[in-house]
Amino acid sequence: MQLLLHRAFIPVVLLVGLHTSAALAATTPLKKLQSTLEQGQYEQAYALAQAQFDTAAGEPAFDFLYARAALETGHYNEAVFALERVLAAKPNHQPSLYLLGLTYNKQKNYSQAATTLNSLLNTPLSDEFRQRVTRALAAIEGNLASLIQELKHRVSLALGHDSNVNSGTTDDRIVIGGLPILLDETSREASDSFARASYRFDGRWQQTQHQTWRANLQISDQRHQDSDEFDRTQLSANLSYIQDIAAFQLHMGTQLGVMSLDSATYQQDAGVFSALRYAINEHWAATINMSAFNLNNVRDSALDSRLYTSGLALSRAARNWLLRLSAGYTWQPARTPEGEHFARDYSHFSASLVYRLNDAHRLNAKVQYRDIEHRAAHPFFLQVRDETLHIAHLGWHYQITPAWSLETKLAYYDKDSSLQLYSYDRTEWSLGVHYDF
Repeated sequence: MQLLLHRAFIPVVLLVGLHTSAALAATTPLKKLQSTLEQGQYEQAYALAQAQFDTAAGEPAFDFLYARAALETGHYNEAVFALERVLAAKPNHQPSLYLLGLTYNKQKNYSQAATTLNSLLNTPLSDEFRQRVTRALAAIEGNLASLIQELKHRVSLALGHDSNVNSGTTDDRIVIGGLPILLDETSREASDSFARASYRFDGRWQQTQHQTWRANLQISDQRHQDSDEFDRTQLSANLSYIQDIAAFQLHMGTQLGVMSLDSATYQQDAGVFSALRYAINEHWAATINMSAFNLNNVRDSALDSRLYTSGLALSRAARNWLLRLSAGYTWQPARTPEGEHFARDYSHFSASLVYRLNDAHRLNAKVQYRDIEHRAAHPFFLQVRDETLHIAHLGWHYQITPAWSLETKLAYYDKDSSLQLYSYDRTEWSLGVHYDF
């Protein structure tokens, strides 16, 4: 649970009990800083506070205003230092103790936040202020309890339509050596409706303030109305460890996956993954990703391969939206000589946007481009395939209640190949309902 400052409370008590030099208190910059905060212009207020820092730091009134601006803009360490300067001069300044407790909460230092607010409750407070502190303390204690363990479950059901179930070519024939060859139905585009049921489990076990174990399990079963040979069941499970180190976050884990096609096991995968994230500031972050997987095709060993991926992502977060740009490269060598023509390498670029309209509605969009190069000539066509793949996703999520939500998704795939048989386009649409518990 996240705590927000009570907007009506702060201006009233802003400088109560803080005595500062008459010259500073009367200065236009300090008054402007206070006015900017009261108007909710926090980024501008923090910039003003930064400009005054060298001359005004150490004055309790300025330090309190500076801490408020820092807290509102995500500069939590700066807020703590400023409040500690206030409390060094005025140990019993109640608004500073309250603000310090909220700042510790933002840092996920819940134990220290609870200690700070409990000590504040032991002092004489107005009834309104005591109620506010009590509510904040209850929320922090809830955060402290969830720090140890958090388990989430989701059951989903979706109905949809796939314009190209088998990812077949849009043409009904191909030309080899100047001769046209008719394709059978298994190689041509086929559309069908489907129903998908799925279950997802997310577990988090906090070891310390900066160390976390996570587990994820996903199971889905998709059934088609007519093309039952493409019915599939998928299972994936991963276990990962997260370590926060100052502005860095290290995420490492292992994953297993199984997919069955037409009620028989089709593919298995196992591997490891890692990500190193660096928080540049409160809005920007950069992430380096790496993974290595072993893919085993149960039906055809020529399709067995290894998958190595590296990538770099840059993200920008704001109050209501998140933008992420990423680029990477994947090496997929074959594990057997007879499968060398299936081996491929590809570069990929993507951009995604999540936009929160309000507490109930969220939109998301993603586009991706892949440039695919195969390593050997096809044994039948005697030609090395070069391909490009364009992918676009659009989604809308509606949170009806804390437990129930609706989601609709639209995806489009367009693959162009130097071998006509492997070119296709595909559109998939679905409408689903989720139940979280």
